[in-house]
Amino acid sequence: MDGRNKHGLSRYIPEVVKREVRQRCGFGCVNCGFGFYDYEHFDPDFSDAKEHNPNGMTLLCSQCNQKRARGRLSAEAVAKANRNPKCLQQGFASEMFDIQREPLEIAFGGLVFYNCQKLIVVNGTPVLSVQPPSEPEAPMLLSGVFCDSQGRETLTINNNEWSVLSGTWDVECVGPKIIIRSEPRKISLVLRMTPPTGIVIEMLDMVFEGVGLRGDADSFMICMDGKKWQKWFGCSMRDCFTGISIQTRPSAANEAVYEV
Repeated sequence: MDGRNKHGLSRYIPEVVKREVRQRCGFGCVNCGFGFYDYEHFDPDFSDAKEHNPNGMTLLCSQCNQKRARGRLSAEAVAKANRNPKCLQQGFASEMFDIQREPLEIAFGGLVFYNCQKLIVVNGTPVLSVQPPSEPEAPMLLSGVFCDSQGRETLTINNNEWSVLSGTWDVECVGPKIIIRSEPRKISLVLRMTPPTGIVIEMLDMVFEGVGLRGDADSFMICMDGKKWQKWFGCSMRDCFTGISIQTRPSAANEAVYEV
């Protein structure tokens, strides 16, 4: 079986159509607001569709998608939620990371942090931090914030719950990845989940507390003045309170400096 319906329509949805649906729905399930979603044809159902018409498509989380497939959620209810998506009502889409009790290992560009409480701190504010479980058998607690290259907040993590603002230009969830774009062909963040013990920041381009931070699979870079970039690669921090601390201040030459 090739996944085509009775009209010969493939299940492949063009990227431009998927983006239109994501942006219209606020980057999450229109019914409950969960941030991981599937593309759902509801007007008409995929079996009767002759084209991938974004006006007849929406976003549903896996749970709501299964309710729809098993006849426990009607097309009428989906259409109603599509007209007033939950994520637009509340202003964000969110969901929980699967993080457990073991020490977390977090890859941040070309850096690896293992069992660190504060991974990267800029001017006293952590970009990512990990707290011990609040009670026995409870998960470790990951919190943090990511921005785009203009310093605008894109994704926040609060005690393992991540959320993205509905006003973001584009948020795409593909398997275990969250991909955030601040404009066409401009990726601000690629975050991949590695449950149950961590996450991987595969790509990053942000300004946080006035400091530029960039990362890819091989390196991590810091910029204090918008011109000069300090590059890190092949580094690992283990069992520490603070991995990297960046503090900017005017020097005698009136230039910003950093302390690590």
